[in-house]
Amino acid sequence: MPGIDILFLSKEDVDALELGLQEVMDAIEAGLKAHGEQKVIMPSKDHLPLAYPEKLFNILKGYVEPVNVAGVKVIGDFQKNYEHGLPSELALITLYRPETGAPFAIVDGTLITWMRTGAVTAVGAKYLANEKPRVLAHIGARGTAWYNVPMLDLLFDFEEIRVTSKRPESRERFAGEMSEQLNKRVIVTDTTEAAVRDADIIIDASRLLEHQILVKDEWVKPGALIQPYGAVLSVERTLPFSVDKMLVDDWNQCQQSQYGQFAGLIQAGELRDEHIYGEIGEVVAGLKPGRESQEERILFWHKGFAISDIMLGNLAYQKAVEKGVGTLLNYYREPQDM
Repeated sequence: MPGIDILFLSKEDVDALELGLQEVMDAIEAGLKAHGEQKVIMPSKDHLPLAYPEKLFNILKGYVEPVNVAGVKVIGDFQKNYEHGLPSELALITLYRPETGAPFAIVDGTLITWMRTGAVTAVGAKYLANEKPRVLAHIGARGTAWYNVPMLDLLFDFEEIRVTSKRPESRERFAGEMSEQLNKRVIVTDTTEAAVRDADIIIDASRLLEHQILVKDEWVKPGALIQPYGAVLSVERTLPFSVDKMLVDDWNQCQQSQYGQFAGLIQAGELRDEHIYGEIGEVVAGLKPGRESQEERILFWHKGFAISDIMLGNLAYQKAVEKGVGTLLNYYREPQDM
């Protein structure tokens, strides 16, 4: 009888694969399309709050038919990990064969999470932003920012990129390194208003412990796309109701999951079905139009879901097998007859 081996990919292994920005975006776009076409199985994510919102585990699980892979991700969201020299998000992804339930990969999910979040942000903008956005505003300089900004710039080649965050040292470091990476200046602003006003695309990846208005409704200009996806409400609460279109990644999960940017509005019964234009997968799959005019203000809230983790985890696995990267672990061996 055959045994079962598992390929373990550490963060260093995933780094060594040198996954390109475009191939990551392509994999994520394929996952969003599968979701829109209902070729996935994905219950809502679960949560293990230790001291919310400072310490929280999220458990994401799903199955993606086009790649025939099931997977589970456990990710810790520990907002003060910078005090320990660690990322705020640490994660592991496990992948399984749906025919037998056998695990075949354990993949570092921290880097994968940053990549897939950046890719969902970029693919969302591909379908929802105006054709030639000029100015990008980015709130936050945490892990996902390192993929949000270069992926978006790959698509649009911005004339101006602005970044701000709570800690001056993190935003200055981010702007300096990103300026070098993109070979263009990334501007640091002291306030969110200075970053957001007149921006064509606004990404709010803030890390708040309690509600604070970082983006006022009036600062989001006609024609702008805003994507706020922090764990705590950080935009003016009128924004979901005043924009021309609000999209999500998975509305069922948004309703079931008790945490996230607009979870409080949903639980209070204020944000309801009639306020949601659709899911981004429906747009990617061609089932609904995305942006329909240059003046539309569009809000896209992506909480993050297992489909993206599975798509990118599987891409990393396939590339690792091709390149001989990773550590093979013996999981199960059939006992030999004596």
